[in-house]
Amino acid sequence: MEQPQLRALEALCIQEEQPFCTAACPLHVDVRAFMTSLAKGDAREARRILDRTMPFPAILGRICDQPCRPFCKRGEIGDPLAIGRLEQFCVRTTQTVVKLPKLPAKEGKIAVIGAGLSGMTAALDLSRKGRPATLITSSGSLGGSLRDMDEAIIPKEAFTEAEAILQGYGVTLQTGTALDGQAVEALMAEYDAVYFDWDDFESALLPFSPGKPDPLTLALGRDGCFGGGGIEADKPFSPIHQAENGRRAALSIERFIQKVSLTAQRDKEGACSTRMYTVIKGIAPAAEIVPAASDAGYTPEEAQREAARCIRCECLECVKQCVYLQEYKEYPKTLIRKIYNNQAIVQGTRNANKMINACSLCGQCTVICPHDFPVAEVCRSTRMEMVDTGHMPPSPHDFALEDMRFSLSEYCSLNRHQPGTENSAYLFYPGCQLSGSAPDSVKKSYGFLTANLQGGVGLMLGCCGIPAHWAGRTKLFSETMANFKAEIARLGNPTVITACSSCLSVFKEFAPELKSTSLWEVLDTLILPEEASKPAGPLTLHDPCTARDQRAMRDSVRSLCAKIGIEVVEHEYNGELADCCGYGGLMQFANRSLGEKAVRRKAERSDLDGLAYCAMCRDNLAAHGRPVAHLLDYLFTTTDQDPLTRSNPGFSRRHENRARLKNELLADLWQDSAVVHPPHTTIKLLVNQELEDLINSRLILMEDLQKVIHHAESTGEYLFNPASKRRLAKLKPVRVTYWVEYEPTDKGYLVHRSYSHRMILPEDQK
Repeated sequence: MEQPQLRALEALCIQEEQPFCTAACPLHVDVRAFMTSLAKGDAREARRILDRTMPFPAILGRICDQPCRPFCKRGEIGDPLAIGRLEQFCVRTTQTVVKLPKLPAKEGKIAVIGAGLSGMTAALDLSRKGRPATLITSSGSLGGSLRDMDEAIIPKEAFTEAEAILQGYGVTLQTGTALDGQAVEALMAEYDAVYFDWDDFESALLPFSPGKPDPLTLALGRDGCFGGGGIEADKPFSPIHQAENGRRAALSIERFIQKVSLTAQRDKEGACSTRMYTVIKGIAPAAEIVPAASDAGYTPEEAQREAARCIRCECLECVKQCVYLQEYKEYPKTLIRKIYNNQAIVQGTRNANKMINACSLCGQCTVICPHDFPVAEVCRSTRMEMVDTGHMPPSPHDFALEDMRFSLSEYCSLNRHQPGTENSAYLFYPGCQLSGSAPDSVKKSYGFLTANLQGGVGLMLGCCGIPAHWAGRTKLFSETMANFKAEIARLGNPTVITACSSCLSVFKEFAPELKSTSLWEVLDTLILPEEASKPAGPLTLHDPCTARDQRAMRDSVRSLCAKIGIEVVEHEYNGELADCCGYGGLMQFANRSLGEKAVRRKAERSDLDGLAYCAMCRDNLAAHGRPVAHLLDYLFTTTDQDPLTRSNPGFSRRHENRARLKNELLADLWQDSAVVHPPHTTIKLLVNQELEDLINSRLILMEDLQKVIHHAESTGEYLFNPASKRRLAKLKPVRVTYWVEYEPTDKGYLVHRSYSHRMILPEDQK
């Protein structure tokens, strides 16, 4: 990833955009943080927030005209926050907490003529930047028109404090200075830049006609002259506008002294727009807390209750639903930065590898994001780049890729025309996961299609290669797709009918020249089988994440449910917003605990029993205690067992089911007895359920145990414990070493325990 690409991606994420109140505030006070502190009862921290941004909080905090209030999101569901009243409470009950540092002195001689709030702010900001200004007023004190306010609103002490603050930053105060046209002309000649605060200075005294200041820079018609703080006749007096003018002028003068552009990159000064996106659905309305004693203002308890009404505007809509982003405590902008930094490492540990591999690549966050941030595509392309450059260890995805290779091996793969035909108008492609989960449903579905479709229905067993695509194994995926296309061409380019939404998504994206459709769309056009059944009550339908962009498939599923009488209950995160069950992107292999969180999140979308039409969704949900049936279980009833009680087959039985399915189809349909069985399959295992569940969680297959024992018994390479009569053997077929502790019995080999590792032992190096 190059820097321009990183910047473009970062710009899509709006989490760091200003909330609506802060954007509407000309001074950009962090109202959200201010409210958060007050809601905790921490007025001192709230004052710290004001001190950082608001000039002279003891004055401005008492008279803030709160232009931010009309933009308060809380106002859309009740009363907006009483921001001004809370600022009054804060400055009334606290003292200054933060004194901002002063930068070293710089060149430039600056005068501020007029000591209203605008001039005071300009002098303060310039002095903080190391350019101490001279503040000149014909009045005897600071404040401009603020001096006319009742002391009950602004006590005299606030002006005394403001004077001390200015002097503390090195501002020279000249009060009671006679100002006429000649005096002003002399000042403009003496100083490098001059700011006129028209709240405390008559513009008629200028020796030239300034006209209106430039709204962006406040520049007047003479170099080095700036003006602002005027009170417009048709608008009410705005203290915040006064202070913002002073701050804007200070920045313009700073740029003028430095001889740089006065206008570049100033779009975020003053009140501005924001791209912030905040959902208020589900937030209860709440009325404004009104002080019991209105003259005295809020009590601490009242202020805390009012601040607690703030909804803390932020986006994070993707994070609220994505267990992956929650797990790693990231939002898209910070995630992409970590990925970029991880890729940029030349020497050192790439700590973000697991995070990159753990994304389910489901795309739900992109759909939720108002700017379509492509988290999934970034993670997938990063995996691909790191695999290609040798920076991504193979271990996280090894098991899934070996599972894929087994599905494509001679033991499972099949590609034939319908028995008795030499042409195929259609090709049924159930996918590797349905073949492993419910092989009888595959046989029933194929029989139904051959009986109801004309022109011949071929059958292909295998894997579409999506695990390689998810793992970033470009070469392996390309080879798989090329072989798939070649086999389709050999059969005469029939229409591919797939039961798997993942397969269909791959075909649509990487083989668009092929004709492909879903099993559900085809079944929806046919008269359904007589044995179709329905559950006793309503079921929650769970769309798979890979059906997100396949509206026709989703509609057909719902149509089929209606036709056979299944009452479907939808939840909010279906359709385009569907969750991943933890299998997508190979999440459950890269981060097992996160995969379990993902499936629990999907299962907990409803308290009802579930219905799925993705084999992995069904099995993963079933494995986590949620009764879930597959739609084919009802369309093609194969046993008297309740479809909701069908167990999760686990990885081992999936392998066995795929191999058995091929052999049975060959024998039953094509009368082909040329079945190949690997030699280790003759090993009969005796494994209790507890151990079977354990080795399944460790991604160890029963077939792996058979291989180890077969190798040990064939070669005599095992350790023997005379006391227990048990044998301990190991085998390293590829990268993983498997260990099995077992003992021979007259009924088979009794397995006591099994584990695996990736260590390289000394004898492995010989």
